[in-house]
Amino acid sequence: MKLTYWLLAGLFASSSLYAQDAAAQNIEMRYSTLYSKLKQNVKEGHDDVKIALFLLNQQDGSVCHIHKGSMRKDKHFEELVIPENNELTVPVDSNLRQANPDVTFVIDDGITCDVSMQVIAKKDYGTAITQTDIAELVPQMNELLSALGGMFSDWFMPDVEGVVVHFNDGDTKVIRLSSLADGETVNFHQPTVKVTPWVPRG
Repeated sequence: MKLTYWLLAGLFASSSLYAQDAAAQNIEMRYSTLYSKLKQNVKEGHDDVKIALFLLNQQDGSVCHIHKGSMRKDKHFEELVIPENNELTVPVDSNLRQANPDVTFVIDDGITCDVSMQVIAKKDYGTAITQTDIAELVPQMNELLSALGGMFSDWFMPDVEGVVVHFNDGDTKVIRLSSLADGETVNFHQPTVKVTPWVPRG
């Protein structure tokens, strides 16, 4: 597993893309493919963090805007709620896994987007995060990354030692847990979009 801020899923290379109209295209995938990763979110031990799936623009790495999403199986159809951060959200349900509906996400035409997987904090931290918050997140992020990496992950995956705070304008800020005093608060110039693991390189 390549340890970058984004963990490329690679599972969705077979997803089909086709033009819906002059300004949009559909990303098609099966529910079972999404479920195989998102099922980790219902397991215990990491209540404050989760796996999130996003579409990333191949050209610049930005998150692709999702206009709408839906699931369809025969005559059954359900619209999906797309959050402001454009996360690929589906209900995690074993019955749906058996039914295995087709899942469609509509994005802008003329771009190529890859599905990527990321561990993120569930909470919206607004314009500040505390040392206590990070101290709670780090072991949970380690546990979830270890679960994703499999039985040999401890051999090649360095530990999470802090977080990366992401902002809407594309800026990020690395906060190392070891550099904070007990109870210290870090304030930001704008609201956070998401908080992800920071793993030291090298």
